[in-house]
Amino acid sequence: MKTAIALVFVALAAVPCVSAQGSLVSLYRYWRSTGGDHFYTTNVNEIGTSTPGVVGKHGYKSEGVQCLIYSKPVAGSVALYRYFLGGPPLDHFYTTNSAEIGTTNPGTTGKYGYRSEGIVGYCFPNQKPGTIPLYRYYNGHNVDHFYTTNAAEIGTTTPGSVGKYGYTFEKIQCYVLPYYG
Repeated sequence: MKTAIALVFVALAAVPCVSAQGSLVSLYRYWRSTGGDHFYTTNVNEIGTSTPGVVGKHGYKSEGVQCLIYSKPVAGSVALYRYFLGGPPLDHFYTTNSAEIGTTNPGTTGKYGYRSEGIVGYCFPNQKPGTIPLYRYYNGHNVDHFYTTNAAEIGTTTPGSVGKYGYTFEKIQCYVLPYYG
């Protein structure tokens, strides 16, 4: 019996979602066809719905849960920052590299006109057991950054190559936990 319990503790220790520091939260994905903007948040109240296909505030339609991230820092995690380009065009941009925009102070505008909206959650800069890549794409035609854990949605993970819908693969933004809902 002690061996079985010890094996359970060893198995749990290898899974990054077991932490007393931060809890896992859903990262919801939304699409606004007017203005062509993908939006991601852990706060359902920002749009008012999490039901896939339902349109909420500001014309954003829920596309469901993209993945799971942490609400607070955990060992080895980094902040996932959210920025907004108020346009037109409209664009939400997410990065773990604050130097890309040059500010992390909410309300402050940085490079390329993007305004910091703070930290959306925490993820990992390198792959850990149980994590999956969060791929980052960009469509220059409608100025939209798109993030997905399903590379088949765009069809490429080769940096600089253009996939479906005119999206160019930029990089693996970070590593997150899969959502099995």
